[in-house]
Amino acid sequence: MSAVCMTIALSYTLAQTTQSKRGDSLEAVWRAYNLEVPNRMDTTAVRLLNEIADEYASNEPAKSQEYAFKAKSFAEQTGDTRGLAAALRTIGVTYSRQGVYDKAVEHHLAALKIYEENHDKQNTAKVLNDLGITYYRQDNKKNAIEPFSKATGLYEELKDERGLSGMYNNLAGIYLDEENFPLALVYYLKASNLQEKLNDSSGLAYSLTNIGTVYHNQKQYDSALFYFTKALPIVENVVQDIQLLGDIYTNLSNVYLKQKKYPESLRYANKGLIIAHEIGSRTLREDSYRNLSDIYADIGNPKLALEFFHLYNDLKDSIYTDKIARVTLEMSAKYDAEKRKQEIATLQKEREREAKEQEQTRRNFIVGLVLIGIILMLVANGYRIKRNSEAALQKTNAQLEDASTKIRRQNHHLEELNNEKNEFMGIVAHDLKNPILSIKLLSQLLHDHSTISDEERMRFSSTIISSSDQMSRIINNLLDVNAIEQGGMKMDITPFDISVAAYTVFEEYEAIAEAKAVKLHFASNTDAECIADQTATMQILDNLVSNALKYSPSGKNVWINVMGDKTWSTAMIESGAHGVIPRTSVTTPLCVRFEIQDEGPGLSEDDKKKLFGKFMRLSAQPTNGEGSTGLGLSIVKKMVTTMNGQVWCESNAGNGATFVVELPQAVYEPTEEEMGIAFMAKS
Repeated sequence: MSAVCMTIALSYTLAQTTQSKRGDSLEAVWRAYNLEVPNRMDTTAVRLLNEIADEYASNEPAKSQEYAFKAKSFAEQTGDTRGLAAALRTIGVTYSRQGVYDKAVEHHLAALKIYEENHDKQNTAKVLNDLGITYYRQDNKKNAIEPFSKATGLYEELKDERGLSGMYNNLAGIYLDEENFPLALVYYLKASNLQEKLNDSSGLAYSLTNIGTVYHNQKQYDSALFYFTKALPIVENVVQDIQLLGDIYTNLSNVYLKQKKYPESLRYANKGLIIAHEIGSRTLREDSYRNLSDIYADIGNPKLALEFFHLYNDLKDSIYTDKIARVTLEMSAKYDAEKRKQEIATLQKEREREAKEQEQTRRNFIVGLVLIGIILMLVANGYRIKRNSEAALQKTNAQLEDASTKIRRQNHHLEELNNEKNEFMGIVAHDLKNPILSIKLLSQLLHDHSTISDEERMRFSSTIISSSDQMSRIINNLLDVNAIEQGGMKMDITPFDISVAAYTVFEEYEAIAEAKAVKLHFASNTDAECIADQTATMQILDNLVSNALKYSPSGKNVWINVMGDKTWSTAMIESGAHGVIPRTSVTTPLCVRFEIQDEGPGLSEDDKKKLFGKFMRLSAQPTNGEGSTGLGLSIVKKMVTTMNGQVWCESNAGNGATFVVELPQAVYEPTEEEMGIAFMAKS
């Protein structure tokens, strides 16, 4: 299926030529105003600069920023808070369009604070929408839900139906991405009702297309066809959005294919492919190739089916090839840099040692001459000099020993880097080779044997999809480890409800556990908030729950337990190959704790020594033959440590395992007003 048609409520509706003319006019007004009194700073100047910046924000973000930063400077110097907020908002929008998401979020939050302090609900809702859009573009969809929801509440208070329709679409898009189809459908239907009322043809076309997508994903093909067909004439005759038109053609082709209506499916697949080439859309081209391959396979034209499959597969394979090449290059460069650094350090140490030896020889020679000249007169003094020389020699030897120890440590570090590189190449050669071979063989079977039953075809297709998912997980784990070690993973440390986060993971894995005949339990006795990165914490929970299910036999249990208002563990926490975490790393007096407990095979003593290390394979084997790169627990360890927390495992071989994570708990101090109320009540 084509990607979700995300409605961005910020988008501009004027054509670029009209926008350019209006921008030119506003710039002319600004030049005339500035000509009267050069560099005049007042609210009128701030307003003009903000209007120009806003006008260029859609298509010329760099030019927009130039005017917005000038408006910000003028507003700060004149005390114009509303003008400052408008400038900050435009800067945030342009950074978001340029993909500089950290700076975009920073300016969104600064503008939001000003609008909230001034009780400006309309602009507060707009900035919340901007913030949600930035999170969405950053692929941080769970963080985007909160600002979108808050903006929805404000638009409802203001009875702003146009703003509401945009928010409904944005929320629906996120829920569709997360495959929460019932919620996605609710919000898309709300949006479409408002858009019909407002005569918003463009918004209605997107909503109808996305409703069709929801039904298609639920395999309700008649309903999907109804909404795609309803959207088509609006796009062809009114909106004239060629990208959306291509998406609808591809979706119609896919639905007709599922209904085995091959002429209709072929017609729309070819239309979609024509548009894909016209606009240079890679995604649309992939969807069209896949549909055409499936159509020709079904109607008994294996030659054309294979040709289009190769076109589709080449586009897909290039993505994996690019990622693997990039990671391999980064690892090799890292190893070469460390090796060169070690060689330089060793050479420098050798030169220093030779210089010290030469200096020592020279000193000894001078001391010898002095001793020969005055040996009879200064026997006692000579003895003292001898002792000092011996001490100096011992000190020099100690320094040489220290240098030798450092060299041995650095050599050991280089060996570890080389082993990591070899492990990585082993994963590329083995763990990626097997699923690729499986996909190739099964695809060849599907291609060469036209008498394969529907049941076998479904089984082979499921195996191909599973193998593709396995390759994706392996590559994502490798990229995560590399991002953490290179400092590329930025943590957004904020308070959030840990129980809600844990329950979300529980819901995602309930069906997986049920399919494996494992009972998944959830319990929480707290509503405490932890101070951490919510996305990273969700990934930690996801990894630990996935591992617990992976190593649990059928008929067993897995528990997710959440506790708050806990004091930190007082003992030093063992962390396998990475030593211990000192208690002094904790920054708050309380912590929240979540435990993932299973009834699997547990950990041997050798397993405990290797736990949390990179590329470590433990003795226990997944019960359904699932794959493992040995990176998951390493990622968990690095993320927890980065968020100032601690993680360990309690296990005995044969008696299951319990992974425990402790993260700082948000501790709120009472305000002066609350303290005053408490004092009055006590009096």
